Amino acid sequence: MTKERISAKDIQRALIWRISNGVYHAGETLPPVRKLAEEFGANRNTVNKACQELRKLGMLEMRADRRSPIVTRIATTAAPLEYVRQQARDVVWQAMSAGMTRQQLLADITALIEEVYGESDLTIRFLECNSYDSTTLSHDLSRLTGVPIGAGLLDELRQDVDAFAQKYDLIVTTFHHLAEVLQALAPYRDRVIGVDTRPSPESLLRIARLTKPRIGLVCTLPDTARSLEYTILIYQPTAQVITARIDAHDDVRRVARICDHLVVTHNCVPALAELTSRRPDVVIEFRIDDQSIEYLKDRIRVTRHERTAARSQRNVS
Repeated sequence: MTKERISAKDIQRALIWRISNGVYHAGETLPPVRKLAEEFGANRNTVNKACQELRKLGMLEMRADRRSPIVTRIATTAAPLEYVRQQARDVVWQAMSAGMTRQQLLADITALIEEVYGESDLTIRFLECNSYDSTTLSHDLSRLTGVPIGAGLLDELRQDVDAFAQKYDLIVTTFHHLAEVLQALAPYRDRVIGVDTRPSPESLLRIARLTKPRIGLVCTLPDTARSLEYTILIYQPTAQVITARIDAHDDVRRVARICDHLVVTHNCVPALAELTSRRPDVVIEFRIDDQSIEYLKDRIRVTRHERTAARSQRNVS
């Protein structure tokens, strides 16, 4: 939709759907109005109007310590249901004014319900090697695609692979684990999607601000170490980068002892604290690449279309 065409009610419906489906959780702050406006292709006043209506319904609230609205628990108020009833009542009157019969309206609304609910019932699983990354990245994916995506661990692939694959329409993982997941799910590889993760802009800025020549890098996987070493040298081309995997305890202690700066991936911070008193200068957080998000959105659209087509074919036959 263009900025001229999208309305506050369109945004209101989109936010209600996201809240109802767990994309935005109770107690969570919504993205800033500016970002929502960019995402929906609307102006800020339209987004603000939609948020004000949701506050009246009890789905959002403002707090003095937050600049953006907070999601409240929908179950604590009957207002959202009353809103739906009001909208439905308006539609019924409009259909009657247009000359539609009761049977025509019922058939059309039933078809629309099947279409809308059918679009939102995709089951998608995101797999990572640790709970922190899985929870954080799956939440980011849910927010950015507008579709609930569950967090899972690679250990799930060691169970009944067929039973696991049958539960999900799409299975998402990072490029670091894509080969492993594809190998485990070889008969279902058409359902597997890889997404690229990059250090967040904040992490890169902190790396660029390092001033001393010897930089220690602690992470979990060899592939991650090679990728991050290359990234560090882009910002610090004259530096000497010394790497250690977090499970090699002696190497970690040595790197912490001899290096001027210590760069650590976020999932290694707790283990690092147990091995040494040295605190990291940079903790690297990862974010999903924009191109990967667009590709995932496209795959979701295709999967929905295929499901709708299959459902229509079953109805015809």
